[in-house]
Amino acid sequence: MEKRVTILLPNGRRQNVSVTANMTLLEILETVCSKHGYDSEEHCLKFHNKDVSLTQQFRFSGLPNNCVLEMEPTEKRRTVSNVVVCIQLSDGSREQGEFAPNDTVWQVVQKLCGRQVKTFDSPIIIYMRSEVIGQKNMEQTTLKSLGILEGRAMMRLVDKKPEELKTQANVYKPPEVQPKPKDDDAQPSTSRSTTSGTGGGGFALTSNMIKSLKRTAPEGNSDAQNDEEMPPEKDEQPEAPKYDWGSGSGYSLNNAEAKPMQMENDADDSPGRAPPVVNVIGPRQAVLFSLDATHKQTDELPDSFFDLTVNDLKMVLRDLKRTSAGDDDAPLLTAKLRELERQKAMLAKLNQYKDCVLRIQFPDRFVLQGIFKPHETMAKVEDFVREFLVNPSEKFNIFTIPPKKVLPSSETLLELNCVPNAVVHFGFLKDSLNSENNRFVLEKFVDQLTSEEGAHYAVQKYRCTRATVSASS
Repeated sequence: MEKRVTILLPNGRRQNVSVTANMTLLEILETVCSKHGYDSEEHCLKFHNKDVSLTQQFRFSGLPNNCVLEMEPTEKRRTVSNVVVCIQLSDGSREQGEFAPNDTVWQVVQKLCGRQVKTFDSPIIIYMRSEVIGQKNMEQTTLKSLGILEGRAMMRLVDKKPEELKTQANVYKPPEVQPKPKDDDAQPSTSRSTTSGTGGGGFALTSNMIKSLKRTAPEGNSDAQNDEEMPPEKDEQPEAPKYDWGSGSGYSLNNAEAKPMQMENDADDSPGRAPPVVNVIGPRQAVLFSLDATHKQTDELPDSFFDLTVNDLKMVLRDLKRTSAGDDDAPLLTAKLRELERQKAMLAKLNQYKDCVLRIQFPDRFVLQGIFKPHETMAKVEDFVREFLVNPSEKFNIFTIPPKKVLPSSETLLELNCVPNAVVHFGFLKDSLNSENNRFVLEKFVDQLTSEEGAHYAVQKYRCTRATVSASS
């Protein structure tokens, strides 16, 4: 298809110019100026009131076909300055010199590589994506026509037939011929597995991803298991993750309430291990624990822990391929469709989760845990918290971080993305009352602390009981 641009002249007239992909914008400007008697050194081209670089070729300028460019006078006349041109030969050596933009490519080649070019059967100069083939074309091509007006430029001088450039992409090293495996069903190599599922998305393996893989991967993987193909995605049933409350604001976890009965039985049936003590201090299965009293062991892992096996790579690439395909295939949605999708997601959560576990963290690092219904508003949570405060008459806010967002009292927990579980923070409106040295919870409740493990156990036991009642009814 023929490409062309329309130049809007300062006198209001329009001029259509047929362009090629390798044609520079300076050539377009000079073509118009020669037809209408303007000086090209005193004018510039603009696209949407922004100056465009005259040294760029049309294919790399980002300008669409049939675009309109405005030609306007420049504030300062462009001066012609010499440029430094460097030519790289096939043996890796380089020769450089200083030339004027009006010098031809053949003059540059003769001055820098005159002795070498005499032995070439088909000399070719390669500059960026432009190829000047043969002595005749080099004599007709100037540095200015290639967009070299100032600064430095790097070229390559090769001796090759023009048709070979299209097959080897300007690379001398011939492609390596790899023998085709006899059995097409043989196990794919690790190098091929590392690229088959990326989909060009630019994903990278991090230490956290590897650590998560090692913990979730089944133990006792034998060589036979590594050789087996991964099961189809539709039949996969990933293990339900445990609660990961973290330190951020309440983003829900998928399948957080899956298999509660099994988890409780594991805790009860463990030999020599009694279930943790749970002190319920109020309604909604309320428990209180302190983050300072929690002693977590440091996660020191050897370097060999991060060595990926073939099975690990298959799992990583499968997940990355699924994620990449989901992003590429996602349709563009209007505001109404996005709102509809959000309401569908809320209804799905409402159907899946009957309870919501909420943890309210105070500035003194005490955490109050309670169980609510997804349709209950934040005002119910505020009333629940007020029963445990030393100063219940003081006004306070419940917010999430980061960034800090105060949760409105009129919205439900489902609308605030607190289902099935969330961590929120407590703060008085008076900043003087938010000191860590102040006491926020009544002393009688502080004396009935539960460990963080007990708080987890209380949630699992409650949901196990609910599941048993629902099954019997």
